[in-house]
Amino acid sequence: MSGTSPDLFAPLAAALAQPDQPEATFVALDQVLAQAIGHRFLSMLVYRWQEGVAERIYSSRPEVYPRHGRKAFTEAPTQRRVAEGMQPYIGRDAADIRRDFPDHDRIFALGCESILNMPVIWAGRAIGQVNLLHEARHYGPDHLPLVRCLAQMAIPAFLAAASQNGETSP
Repeated sequence: MSGTSPDLFAPLAAALAQPDQPEATFVALDQVLAQAIGHRFLSMLVYRWQEGVAERIYSSRPEVYPRHGRKAFTEAPTQRRVAEGMQPYIGRDAADIRRDFPDHDRIFALGCESILNMPVIWAGRAIGQVNLLHEARHYGPDHLPLVRCLAQMAIPAFLAAASQNGETSP
């Protein structure tokens, strides 16, 4: 997105210096993405390749999608494609969500009908993903460069979250 102010990145950069990691970085990323792109719900996952699962390490709605929830790649085909292909996914409307997400009823209950899944890639391998959800047709290809940049800035927090629960290498 051309014309993006450097001030947009400042809160995330400052959060990376805070001692309460990875939480400070995840909260800042949530706030910056809310301001820059918008979302009704945001979650972040770390991939636990050795176990074949993705673990939720951050949720803007923990009462609905709590932290540490896990989903096997075999049960989440879109998540698996994002992880293995290292390419983002955009679901534009309810039909896309219904087709691509087995838990679509929970997504709709949040008032969400569009989704942007952005992989977080470190050293040539996907280590996690950022999930943004909003009203129908909210997300489009023009959002990808900024979301990718912001998600990549959070790599240290993703690595810290992965190591907290035993994942030894991305």
